[in-house]
Amino acid sequence: MLSRKLKAARELKNVKQSEVAEFLEISPNTYWNKENGKTEFTISEAKKLSEYFDISVMELFFNNSDNVKLT
Repeated sequence: MLSRKLKAARELKNVKQSEVAEFLEISPNTYWNKENGKTEFTISEAKKLSEYFDISVMELFFNNSDNVKLT
């Protein structure tokens, strides 16, 4: 579910995985693994993603809904 939320958020902002990876200062491959649930995001990365997509950490990582609402 997290992967669907992150992908939806990226698509709504029209950004690529590589752009988010650059923002997080990680490799695109590492970001792909994290977005696809192969490895977990750090707390710091979760906070940065929340700010980048303007979605609360709770909404992005813990809400069971697949809906993404960007403000």
